[in-house]
Amino acid sequence: MESSGKVVAINGNKVTLRMYRESTCSHCSGCGEDTKVAKELVLEINQDVEIGDIVTFQMKDSKFLKIGFLVYIVPIIMMIIGFNIGTKLGYTEKGSAAMAFLFLAITFVIIHLIDKFIVKEKVQMEVLKVEKDDGEMTQDTCDAK
Repeated sequence: MESSGKVVAINGNKVTLRMYRESTCSHCSGCGEDTKVAKELVLEINQDVEIGDIVTFQMKDSKFLKIGFLVYIVPIIMMIIGFNIGTKLGYTEKGSAAMAFLFLAITFVIIHLIDKFIVKEKVQMEVLKVEKDDGEMTQDTCDAK
């Protein structure tokens, strides 16, 4: 997954980026900075950067797939397991459904706790390129308001 952001702060080799929403005019300043910013991210960069530069980076696809599996597939599997356990315990269909949602809620709490306290290795991003932001805006690429 490839993304880009604008350097807003530098602290040693750690750089704070204001990430852009993915769109064709994400680097243009015609529509206002606040409408196109998604969030801020801190990266370690071993290149020369200055405040205002545009940094393009990517996360390895295998890491992205593992995170997606954990967040989207595991809760569904746990919900099915919860329903089956409720059925095996002799609950009615309504009780089994309640058990399924209980397992779903517990799974989301566990994923949150794993993310917050156990995961020491944050997702590593690979810097692809650093571009100098020249601040120019052309009418060809954006409809400035």
